[in-house]
This record gives sequence, structure tokens and C-alpha cells, in this order.
Amino acid sequence: MPFDELASSAPSKIPSAVATIAPTVSDDTLVYHLDIFIFGIILIFALFNAPRAVARFAHRSQWLQGHLLRSVTLRSKPRINLNTNSIYLHSDPHKSVLDVDGGSTESFTAYETLPHLPSRSVPRFNEKGLPPLPTAATGQPWHLPMLSSFMYPIASFLSHRVHQGYSVAQVLLMTGYTAIIFYAGFYKSNPFTDPLRAGWVVTSQIPFVYAFATKNSLIGILAGVGYEKLNYLHRLVGRLVVIGANVHALGYIYKWSLAGDIPQKLAEPYVRWGLVALACFDLLGFFSTHFVRFKSYNLFFATHVVGSFVTLFALCYHRDGCIPYVIAACVFYGIDHFIRAIKTRIATATLRPIPELGLTRVEIPVINTGWRAGQHVRLRILSTSMGLWGMTEVHPFTIASVTNTDEGLVLMCKKAGRWTSKMYEMAGTAAYGEQGREVGRSVKVMVEGPYGGVGNTVVSSYSGAMFVCGGSGVTFALSAVQDLVQSGYASNVKTIELIWSIPDPASLTPMIPLLASLISQSTSARLRVSVFYTRAVSNSFEGLYLPTGITLVPGRPKIGKLLDGLVTSTISNAGANGLFVGVCGPVALAANVANTVRTFDVNLKKAVGGVEFHEEVFGW
Repeated sequence: MPFDELASSAPSKIPSAVATIAPTVSDDTLVYHLDIFIFGIILIFALFNAPRAVARFAHRSQWLQGHLLRSVTLRSKPRINLNTNSIYLHSDPHKSVLDVDGGSTESFTAYETLPHLPSRSVPRFNEKGLPPLPTAATGQPWHLPMLSSFMYPIASFLSHRVHQGYSVAQVLLMTGYTAIIFYAGFYKSNPFTDPLRAGWVVTSQIPFVYAFATKNSLIGILAGVGYEKLNYLHRLVGRLVVIGANVHALGYIYKWSLAGDIPQKLAEPYVRWGLVALACFDLLGFFSTHFVRFKSYNLFFATHVVGSFVTLFALCYHRDGCIPYVIAACVFYGIDHFIRAIKTRIATATLRPIPELGLTRVEIPVINTGWRAGQHVRLRILSTSMGLWGMTEVHPFTIASVTNTDEGLVLMCKKAGRWTSKMYEMAGTAAYGEQGREVGRSVKVMVEGPYGGVGNTVVSSYSGAMFVCGGSGVTFALSAVQDLVQSGYASNVKTIELIWSIPDPASLTPMIPLLASLISQSTSARLRVSVFYTRAVSNSFEGLYLPTGITLVPGRPKIGKLLDGLVTSTISNAGANGLFVGVCGPVALAANVANTVRTFDVNLKKAVGGVEFHEEVFGW
């Protein structure tokens, strides 16, 4: 071909060649990379969590704890008894130890600093002037502080509560996740002319909705947090999926209405299955609102189970492209339920009422190990006294006991609703032994867990610990304090403060034996219990005598002043491994403690090695 003919034909061929190789945005490829990007962010969080996980599992005792409830043969140990018929330990009854005056200033004089407690600790240098043996040899846990201990200004800003208990860090994370989803949905796409994109984005998020919701979440394991700490992300992604599904459907309805072929499209099976999935999404979204969850949790739970199953089924018949994502969701769901079955135990429990606290004490002696302090289990009562519907209900309760004791797993369940009220009534109809002594009501229970807790944080690696609790939230503090007392000199903790807020001083009465026993057994650390009551009646103090180490003060605790005193005492005991602050109770109490820790003096934080915060709130 002559050169001039080739030149004249080239321009006509070049555009077609360019059009063939021009890059296009493929919806399925885009959302595939979207999922990879999100998973990459999760891996970054896992990378930051890895050093603390290594520090935790470097101690052999942590290998089997916090994963599976089980029973082991115990050595002979004294049992700490706690029920309404306990013989109360007390100090001299002729001496008044109650400070019930109205002046709050004088009441806090004793809280300035803790006195130095001589204790046997690991020396800085041995008799030859050499450094001490490594932590693994001494039996004491490794301490690896959180990033917040090094980044005070940034950590203070990120931990600030802005809306409904959400911190700035959580808000930023949710905003970023939402921005990523919206970017994927609108990048080179118009929902009115290209509604297919929204459908692909929704489908790509189905596995994450299930992954964030499962009790045994792979994401939670990687990030080192319990499933309840990921629940807000489950709700966020769920809402985005509901919005996206409606945008997808409305976009096609708009498109079909312009073309005038809505009846023909509705006759297509894949469209009908799509509408079934849309109806399930909308019902799940409505019944997941706070109002429905608060008013009728059982309705929320039932619609969630049925709706989740029908949705996956409908998506498979809607589009074949949805099947891989549905399979991924089923894998997360299936693995979770398989592990939950392994974690489930059926045992005989003893129920005892504690009227002063409005609690039911549940004792399960055959389960005596496998959990960590601060973890919770899901309890089901297998008794017709709970009613047929009540037998199917499962409720979470924080474990109030420590491992390797003959009393086993102990729960303290507050009477707060219909189900817990029935359980309290059951405990009130207690059986009696041969000598007419009350032995409690024995029932079959199903226990699943343990879950939650402090993650990869090792409380015994800190130099000091403060536990703030309100009402029945004392269960979290009890298990943690018992664990530290049981650890003895294998723990780095040298000062422990337990702050308990109760409505009435009478609530303290049944707890005195346990608290007094813990104080007397705490030889390696200085333990002090500060109880605050918000109201009192004329007979609240009848027969109430407090042993040394327990104080009772009217009003609400001044967390800032108490924290300042504990930090000073920890520093005076040569503690520089940081201070752990844990709170369990209502959302308002947790927010107050979190704000106090956030605004605490930076110089004192640095001197003590950092003040790190953990919360367990009611209503997650």
C-alpha cells in the first residue's frame, strides 16, 4: 500500500482502536476493589493491635483463658461466700465508721493519697547489682502501653465524646466509611440513569454487615475488641445498605416509568425477588431502630433472624452476581454459630435472691475456668417457670467471679425487665436442705461464652487500677479485683481503687463479706473500696458496720480527685507502668469517667506511664 493511502486511512482506524482499549468502569470490579480496600484498613488496625496481642499471649496463663468455658479439678481453697444470709464481717461495732454528714469536702480528705504499702515486689537490681530477670522468668506480665499513652494531645481529641456517647475517633471512622461507600456509589455514575451501581455497592457490603454482627467476629479478633464494640459499625453499614437498596430500586422504577414498561418488568422473576429483598431490607431497617429495640427487643430479634435469612435467599435469585457475596456472608454466619455451639454449656445452676440489690445471684460450680475478668456470658434458663417464650430468650451478664474457685462461675443479674423479674421470683421460691437451711433454687441453664472483656489488655501489667461502677455494674469490678488479688505478686499492680455508686446504703450490706475478704487477702497491692450513695432512708444504716478499707460517703464520686490521689499513690510506690481505669454502668457514668480521664493532667499521665481507659456500658 502506498504511503499516502496508508496515511489517509490511519485517522479513521485510530479512533476505533482507542475506543477498544479505552478504560471503562466495571461495577463488579469497582466494588471488588472497594471490599479489598476496606479489608486493608481492617488489617492496618490489626497491625497496630498485634504488639499488644503478642504481649498478652507471651504469658502462658493467657493461652487458654478467655476463649472456652470449662471445668478443672481444683486444689482445696477457701470459698468466698456471698448471699443474703452471709455472716457479715465487721470491725469493732462500738466504733462508728460511717461518714454520713453532708459536707462533701471533708469526706474526700482521705482520698488525697493512698499510704505506702510495703510489699514484696521484683527488685530493680539483685544482690549482685545486675538487672532483674526478664518478665517471663519472674512470672509478671509484660506491659505494652496503648498508643494513647504516647500521643496525649491527639488521643485527648479523639476520645472526646461528641454525640450519643460516640467519640471523635468513632465519628471519624463512621464518616470515612460512609464517604468510601458514597464514592463507590457515585464515581462516574448517576443513580437515576445507572441504578445498577447502587445495587452492586449494596451487595458488596452484605458480608461486612454479617461480619460486624457475629459474636465470634474475625474483625474483632484482628482488632482485639469484643463484638459489642463493633456493633455501632454493624448498625452503620446496615443503614447504608438499606439506603442503597432503596436508591437501587427507585432508580429502576424511575427508569421503567419513563420507558412505560413497569408492568412487563414486574412480571420478570428476578425483579420480584429483588422486591422481596427490598422489603426485607426495609423491615430490618425499621425494626432495628432504637425505639423498637427498646420497646420490644424480642420483636427486633425475631425480625432480624427471619429477615436476614430471607434476604440472602432472595438476593441469590435476584442476580447471579450476588451469590459470591451471599456465600461470604453465610461463611461468617456459619463459622460464628459453629463456634457458639462449641462455647455453649448446659449445667445446673443455683439461684439466690439478693433483695438489697434487687439482684439474682446465679452460681454454676461445674464451670470454674476459661474466662477473663470483665468478660460476659449469654444465659438461658431452661425452666418452664420462665414461660415457653422465656425459655427461648438469651440475655448477656458480666461474670462476677474469678476462675479456679469452688464457687465456679457467678452471675449477678439485675431485676430490670420481665425476664429478669421472673428469674428473681424463681430464686425467691428457694428449696431447703435436710436441716431446714436454705440452699437456693436449682435450675438447668444454658451458658454461652465468654465474650467481650478488655481484649488484649492485661490489667495485671499496670502499676495501678481504678474500677468505677454503678449499681449492678459492680460485677465487672468484682471479677477484675478478685483476679488481681488472686494473682498476688505475679501482678505489677500495687494500688487498687474500687468506686461503687449505689442508690441506698443497704445495697452495700450483702457485699461486705466479699469486699472485706478481698481487702484482707490483698497482700501485694493496696486495695480500697469507696462506696457512694445518692439517697438514704431512716433505717438504711441499721446493723451496718464497715471493716477497715471500706468507706461509705453520701453524694456522687468526684472521679477527678479520686484519680489524682490514686495516680499520686501509684507513683509513690515506684509505679510507672501506667494506670488502668475501667468503668461499668450507665452511659452517663461512663461518659463522665471518660471525660475525666481525657482531661486529666498530662504531666501526671506521663509520670505514671499513661492512664488508659476501658468501658462496659449498659445498653450496647
